[in-house]
Amino acid sequence: MKNFLQYLKGKSYKEGEPLEKEAVIVAQKVLCNMGLDFVPASYVAFLKHHNGMKANGCYLFGATVDDDLDIIDQNENMPRPQNVLLLGYNEFDYLGYDYVHKKYQIIDREDFEVLDSYADDELGAALNEIFEV
Repeated sequence: MKNFLQYLKGKSYKEGEPLEKEAVIVAQKVLCNMGLDFVPASYVAFLKHHNGMKANGCYLFGATVDDDLDIIDQNENMPRPQNVLLLGYNEFDYLGYDYVHKKYQIIDREDFEVLDSYADDELGAALNEIFEV
């Protein structure tokens, strides 16, 4: 995570509004009602500091963000692989969380091929890859 946060320093990026505790609870319930799973704890911890973000054509979703960064809207409207919660994307790939195998994944947007997988505690490495750090 350190490399990713270092990357953000001096970069121009837009963030969503500050995260409210209730927003995470609502997002978790709605996502579960959609047949998905909970947002992973490590991603929720990240959202406490950066609740949705876009920079250089890369997007990370947040909870109750009013634009193209809302995790609920994006998981409703974007095509996605089965058993995957979408967390963000860049021009070519998705950042997803496979909630069956408990892994972050970099997934090709065209054919849903998993390009890389990261353990539940390796969110920083997945963020580095999706932002091409």
